[in-house]
This record gives sequence, structure tokens and C-alpha cells, in this order.
Amino acid sequence: MTTLPTEHQLAEIEAREAAATAGPWGVYESGGLIEIAADLQETGHGYRARRGIARLDEEPLDNDPAHQEWTAEQDWAQVQADAAFVGHAREDVRTLLALVRRLQTQRNFLLDQVKKKDAESGAGDRALAAFLAPGPEQAGEAVESTDPEAR
Repeated sequence: MTTLPTEHQLAEIEAREAAATAGPWGVYESGGLIEIAADLQETGHGYRARRGIARLDEEPLDNDPAHQEWTAEQDWAQVQADAAFVGHAREDVRTLLALVRRLQTQRNFLLDQVKKKDAESGAGDRALAAFLAPGPEQAGEAVESTDPEAR
């Protein structure tokens, strides 16, 4: 399982996202190349873009002798998949950062509400507090602690 990002890591991701060329980014194929560009527009005679972001070609560097040989079709399909990933990264990262921040806000609100409750509150409140704790391993313990049949 991937560890949760720290506040510092989230801030670094946000800084990289903010510094990257504004979107939306688009993907287009031209011959044996795939181009990723900002503000991509089809003109009827080709494509126009504000800025090129990346270019992937059909002959990827593959100098790992342990790598299996792919057919030309498999190789091109991988280049297309990589281009789709990069081409959507700008908006995907922005969307995921917004979700993380929203969930952090909701988590903090719920933790504050649990803290305000009477100190005599029951196992449900303790389970909720444990579930909202930063570590995912604590969430499993919280679910187990509220299961009456597990006692």
C-alpha cells in the first residue's frame, strides 16, 4: 500500500502543478509521433497549440536486456497509453489535489466534532476517531473494535 502524502509532499505537488503550463492539454498523433500540447486546437489543416509539452515517438528507448520483445503493435499501444497518461496529467493532478484537500477538511471537521463530545462517549466515537487517524492500518483496527461479535 502506498503511504499517505505528508503536508510537505502535497505542497510540493501543488507547486509543480501550479508551475506547469496551463491546460487543458491535448494529445494528437502525427505520423510516428504523438504530441502533447497545451491549448491544442484542430484547424482543419492540422493542429495548433500554445505550447508543446511532450513528444513521444514509436521507437522508444528500450535498452534493458531483460525486457521482453514486443511486437510493433504492442509497442505503439504502449506509446499511446503513455501519451494519454501524460496528456491528462495536468487536469488529473489538479482534480486529485482538490479531492485530497476536501477529504482533509472533512476529516479535520469530524475529528473536531468527536473531540467536542462528552469524554464518556462510547466505542463508536473512539472507532470514528481511530478511523480518521492518519494511518490506514488504524482504520482496520477501528472497524474491528466496533464489531460486537468480535469481542
